Amino acid sequence: MKEEKEKKPLTPFKAFMDKFLFSSYIVALVLALCFSAFVLFQKNYFEVFWVNGQSMWPTLNSETKTADGIPFNENKLSMDGATGVDLVISDPHDNVIDKIKRFDIIVCKYRSASESDKIKRVIALPGETFYIESAPVNTESNGALYVLNDKTGAFEYIEQPVKKEYITRADYPNYSTPTTLGENEYFVMGDNRLYSGDSRTNGPVKRDNIQGKAIALVARCKVVYNIEAGEYENIDINYMWPRFF
Repeated sequence: MKEEKEKKPLTPFKAFMDKFLFSSYIVALVLALCFSAFVLFQKNYFEVFWVNGQSMWPTLNSETKTADGIPFNENKLSMDGATGVDLVISDPHDNVIDKIKRFDIIVCKYRSASESDKIKRVIALPGETFYIESAPVNTESNGALYVLNDKTGAFEYIEQPVKKEYITRADYPNYSTPTTLGENEYFVMGDNRLYSGDSRTNGPVKRDNIQGKAIALVARCKVVYNIEAGEYENIDINYMWPRFF
């Protein structure tokens, strides 16, 4: 009968590597499961919206390129064949929409149900009185937001989470004097103020026309025009770790 060879004890380094590799495997497995669960959850609980323009640049569509590989930035460029177009998820539930705050990003329509969805940032809330200072374009005060404080009766300057260069270079003539919103109205604008069609020209968004609150950037895709359907479609979806707003 052969004698069993005595097992050599692991060296400290080998023991460390075994534990490290095992731990890394467990962490990778857990992360993969969490990511898969999140993708499945968002498909069933949330709604997916692809950002079909430049009005929220560079907050959204910051890495988009045209079919010719030209960066989709401040210029008006075609969406057909564009790659790296952002996909966001939005929460359509009433209890979330009813709690929308200033500077939240929302998916909405301006008027009719047949109108295409837009994605904009909330600037003023229902019942608020506000104005946007209109000074010569590219001056420091142009585009500054002021909201009436009901307790003090004075207008207060509100810092916006948008780079000054995108705020100051646009025009705000229709809202340079105090405006009071209705009880179910929201004033919205895009972050890329010079190239955004929003409440400045379309008026406030009604509560019933808010489709959801944008939660996170979850993927990027390619956009192509379907001639038979007569509409754009998003294909080649590449999911990523969510970037929450």
